[in-house]
Amino acid sequence: MWISFVQSLSGVEKKPDQVTIPQLLKAGFPPHLAAAWKEKSKQPPEKFLEWKKSLKGKEAALVSKVWKEQEITLYDNKQKFAGNKTIPKNKSSLSKEDNTKTKEGFDSPSEIFFGTSYQNLDVRYLPRKEKNHSSVFLGGRGKGQIWILEKRDEEFFYGVNLTYQTFRFTSGNRYKPIPHFYFAKDPNFYSQLERTGSPLPQPITLSNFFGYRLLVDTKEYELGIFHANAFSYYPGVYFVSPNRSYSGVWSAGDNKSSLYINDAWNSKDWGTHRIQSESIYNKQESVGFVYLKSEFLESKFFLDATVYRDSPLLYGMVSPDEVRPQIPQNLGYTRMSFKHLVGSEFLGSIEGHRYENGRSGFFPFFLSEWGNLIYRYREYNESGNYHWNEIGRAAFYEWRKEKTVVSFGFESRETGGQWEGKLAIPFGTSNLLEFSAIFREGQPKTRAWFENWTYATDFNINLTDRQEIIKLKWVSPFISLNVSYSEKENDPNPILFINFQLLQKIDL
Repeated sequence: MWISFVQSLSGVEKKPDQVTIPQLLKAGFPPHLAAAWKEKSKQPPEKFLEWKKSLKGKEAALVSKVWKEQEITLYDNKQKFAGNKTIPKNKSSLSKEDNTKTKEGFDSPSEIFFGTSYQNLDVRYLPRKEKNHSSVFLGGRGKGQIWILEKRDEEFFYGVNLTYQTFRFTSGNRYKPIPHFYFAKDPNFYSQLERTGSPLPQPITLSNFFGYRLLVDTKEYELGIFHANAFSYYPGVYFVSPNRSYSGVWSAGDNKSSLYINDAWNSKDWGTHRIQSESIYNKQESVGFVYLKSEFLESKFFLDATVYRDSPLLYGMVSPDEVRPQIPQNLGYTRMSFKHLVGSEFLGSIEGHRYENGRSGFFPFFLSEWGNLIYRYREYNESGNYHWNEIGRAAFYEWRKEKTVVSFGFESRETGGQWEGKLAIPFGTSNLLEFSAIFREGQPKTRAWFENWTYATDFNINLTDRQEIIKLKWVSPFISLNVSYSEKENDPNPILFINFQLLQKIDL
């Protein structure tokens, strides 16, 4: 399919509006994505580029593949867009007149933004100051500069990201040139509105960065120094690759480092692959995750694999207790499938003296355009403090179309069972509603495999023995809502977590 598509369009650079809807559909575009391409191609180049950068997952891979194969350009003479000017392809450094043309500068026009967030973790006996957290903020950006003033609980903070010629300086509690999530993270706050073009990256503790930006063949590299007490008492160095695909920090004083990876490869013969990873390492402890997602042969075969090591020693309290363990945990999980219909899963976990592993297989026993009935056989094993072995047999109704997923069913075990449900519905290209739930009954001996979110960065599956978990998430460019409720059997202390965030932007 891709070969015929390339042959039909190859030969010259093209503008986005020169690609027709039939050609996009032939290339594997779903109808709504092809329609969005045509609609955005009629708008100014800046808007088309902003839309392209807002895509994620399979949609982003499809658009990027067509863009690369056809050498699509937004401007004439093969010049690359950078703010309101163009940069010659072989330019080796940033000139004085282009000193404001950073990635932050041309992703969006000058604007003022403001908003608020509120978070409640309702757990009995937890001190009030640890239950509720709220913030308000006001900021602005334009011409490569960005600033923010915010009040988190009762404390006031600032953040600036300033560029001048070939230099960048960030300071405060919000902005950093590296995309790392866990680096110097504020343990009481997080941003669910962090996405391409957003002025709200993750809240951090006080950090300072000073770096040099080098433009080589239209690709920007950055190298500099930093200091962040929450990460290391000693200063260190950092590096960022083009498109922020690779980034690392290192503090020589205590030999502590962090590495970030977010990259993708597209091949006509070998499919689409994405790797995401973040790790933190020092002499005491290492934590982090690696997530691999692959699609082969025009999205017929799928592979998801994740390995993570989680520990409160370095991460701190970044989410409710039922997600982050109190002692270090190593977990690996792999899922392979054909069209999400026939496949297998493997899981292994070491948590202190608790060793768990399992495997499963699933296949359909009824197929239709209205959804499929899936049978799943799963084996659970636990050793260490206890020795358990259980077999789970489950039947599910499941309907998938592009990024929409509807799934619910029941798994039966000898000592009990569990109801499972999952829902993911995208609205347009930038809104997503997700729901996941599990209800356990009886006395299952081993923990359940619970996938928190369908479209998570690190495929965050975890093991849980909670009797009931309900999670709801709605995310858009301007508002987000995250609700989580869980309880244990015969425990009068359920956990309710609510996080609401609002962002409003005004173009100048």
